[in-house]
Amino acid sequence: MMYRVELLLAADVDDEALHEILVRANTYAIIEEIEATRDDGGEHCLFTGRVDAPNLEAALGSILTVIAQTSGHVGLVEEGSLRRVVIERE
Repeated sequence: MMYRVELLLAADVDDEALHEILVRANTYAIIEEIEATRDDGGEHCLFTGRVDAPNLEAALGSILTVIAQTSGHVGLVEEGSLRRVVIERE
């Protein structure tokens, strides 16, 4: 089942880290498309992607796992950092 996931994080992530997250996400077979953008102040990152997963939790978990595993950003996804999560079944 395909899900479209939008995840807004309160995080200071530089261009190098965003690139690493996108590269890592593209190695996961279940994540078909992912994009990442930062706001002008660099305080928030918006991740959007299409994920092939059995349920909502797995779709969200796959993107959170990729972000958390990125070197130097293990603590990026922690309590309080999620600002918005939108998951829609396609």
